[in-house]
Amino acid sequence: MTARPLVGVSCCERFLPFGDYPPLAHHVVFGKYVEYVARRIEATPLLIPALPEIPEDPSALAALADSLDGLVLTGSPSNVAVRCGAGGDAPVEVVGFTDHSRDTVAIALVRAALSHGLPLLGICRGMQEINVAMGGDLHQRLHTQAGFRDHRSDKSRCWYQRYEHAHDVEVSRGSRLDVMLEARGVRQRHFAVNSLHGQGISRLGDDIVVEVTADDGVAEAISVAGSRAFAFGVQWHIEWHRDEWDLDSCISEGFRSACRLRHDSRLPARRMQTE
Repeated sequence: MTARPLVGVSCCERFLPFGDYPPLAHHVVFGKYVEYVARRIEATPLLIPALPEIPEDPSALAALADSLDGLVLTGSPSNVAVRCGAGGDAPVEVVGFTDHSRDTVAIALVRAALSHGLPLLGICRGMQEINVAMGGDLHQRLHTQAGFRDHRSDKSRCWYQRYEHAHDVEVSRGSRLDVMLEARGVRQRHFAVNSLHGQGISRLGDDIVVEVTADDGVAEAISVAGSRAFAFGVQWHIEWHRDEWDLDSCISEGFRSACRLRHDSRLPARRMQTE
């Protein structure tokens, strides 16, 4: 049996009570992301805890990146509460939930992935983390900005219905995704996606390219120009992918192929290490 690629999946820090214990730190991720990596990407998921100690040791962070064949930055109800610039990374006040431990780890993981040629896929919050790590900024409450629709989910609907298609998006002509769709024989460039986010990109980070925009102009997918491997972010929840959704299939296949390529290219070195 062919060994499966190893793909890291970012976790959040949540303080949860159980039994007679008070709320204590748990490192958690919604099971849909784990299932997506295992079933759609055909890889073995490795959960990465939101421990700030991880990026404090550059050698440990490098070893983690080197051991992986791909990285998924997951979505989360929390909002990115850090901004990165020439003066370094700095916390900012945000509306809603925060997860400072995840902020610290996720920003470091983005940089490590790009530095080590590790295929990268950011989903919802994960896409925003990629943009912020590259020096970009976010609208705190997109729905209050003139000209933009409300991209938050409809809480009056049953939770799983919120992941159904909510609005249209358009793939940018000449973009990487445009080329990928063309290679698959997909002529369509307008698609429907789900929408469950309150923040949105306000300023692009360095080398960030918009791949897909919503019908109101919001960046819905991005890539990193000049990256050594697949490096994409999607604002919608692609982990709810269905095979008949051409846009999701194209992105998922691109990430899956990049993870498999990295895994297979490193097999000889891995065999030597075990001999």
